Amino acid sequence: MSRTQDPTSAFPWILAFVALAIWVLPTLTVLVGYSILLAYALLPIVQGLQKLHDHRGRHLPRGVAAAIVVLALIFVAGYAIVHAAPRLGGEIAGFAAEAPRTFARAVDAVGRYGAMHGMSTWLDPWLDRARDNASALLQRFGGLVVGWAGRLFANAGELVGIALVPVLAFYLLADSPAVQASALALLPEATRDELAMLSAPIDRALRSYVRGQALVCVVMGTTTGVVLALMGHPVALLLGLVAGLVEVVPILGYLAAVTSIGLAGFGISMRQALLGVAVYTMINWAIGALVTPRLMGRFLKLHPFVVTVSVLAGAHLLGPPGALLALPSVAVLQAIVSARAKVLGSSRALPPARSA
Repeated sequence: MSRTQDPTSAFPWILAFVALAIWVLPTLTVLVGYSILLAYALLPIVQGLQKLHDHRGRHLPRGVAAAIVVLALIFVAGYAIVHAAPRLGGEIAGFAAEAPRTFARAVDAVGRYGAMHGMSTWLDPWLDRARDNASALLQRFGGLVVGWAGRLFANAGELVGIALVPVLAFYLLADSPAVQASALALLPEATRDELAMLSAPIDRALRSYVRGQALVCVVMGTTTGVVLALMGHPVALLLGLVAGLVEVVPILGYLAAVTSIGLAGFGISMRQALLGVAVYTMINWAIGALVTPRLMGRFLKLHPFVVTVSVLAGAHLLGPPGALLALPSVAVLQAIVSARAKVLGSSRALPPARSA
């Protein structure tokens, strides 16, 4: 690479394009980001299928392998939704029906505990106030749940967009060089070669993120499923799968897993629900403190402070989807900055040109 050829001199164009996309087309930006991550997650499976060959020794074409993988993913996701959605709806309905009685039993249990330990004098007024406000609190909680569900299913356009994510991922898997060439053709000609040079470090960064995150998800899902099964929690294996999948979204993923585990345990008893939530919280903390830094540290050099700030910033810009895209975006930014540092270092090491 010559001294004057700096692939990161096109970095301002990248920042301007991303900022414009987030401002003008945030939903499309999220869908494209999802498609890229899905394509990188499925790429090892596609490459494995390509190595297969028929009786004539011909390898499976990349497009055919990508189509098989994406169609299998759609089938599995559709099967899970059809069978899991009714059960989840039943769990939520049961929780809503039993919530008043469960709340009353919990308040009575706290009252008995306070009476046994001489705390009734100051504890009873708080419990009486809780009983008086119980109806309003439960109605408010129900309104929040209904509102979230309405926002989730009311916008048909967003649901259609999410359904198109596998299609976009298929195009990336089947013909990524053509997709890249078409995208670069939309940019100023002076920046195309420089941006093409950045494709290698960006590709390495995304591969590293997907591999590290996949290992973390497998560890989280396996550990959660096994422990919940040992303690007799209902649908433990399904909850382990949920815990592993939502691990890709820090903070928000934890809340989703806790809610699922609590609702499932509530079908047995409040004690089972609280115990399941407590056990998952301990597992989440242990893996987050002991396992995740080691696994992700092999692939990405991101301090927990940077991770937390990145997730908060992504959630502020794009909501919950932004929290998922925050870490891969930071990984890409880190790769570009590292590439620039290497270019600057090599340019300083070059001897000065001699005049004629």
